Amino acid sequence: MDSFERRKYTRTLNNFKIKIRLSRTSKEVDGVTQNLSQGGAFVMSSSLPALQKNEQAEMSLFLPPEFTGQSHTLTLTGPAVIKRIDKHKQGVAVEFLKELKTFKPSL
Repeated sequence: MDSFERRKYTRTLNNFKIKIRLSRTSKEVDGVTQNLSQGGAFVMSSSLPALQKNEQAEMSLFLPPEFTGQSHTLTLTGPAVIKRIDKHKQGVAVEFLKELKTFKPSL
């Protein structure tokens, strides 16, 4: 039986620090990616009670120098929406509203 992969983008299993800033409250939630693609991420966080499904957020993804070849950590920032909250895994699935490669970089 063949398995069908519904994802549009390939996932990487690297663990990157991420900050989720909620649009409605400006509250910030720290987490770490469990997997990441151009279209979204699964983020592990101990601050799940602050998040709600379908909530708009701004994501800041911190890429370390050893991953990017830069001399400092590269931060990519862009819009996202909380798609699923998984209390069992202590994480959330987020969908990026733009492809990750179009997120605004800053050092």
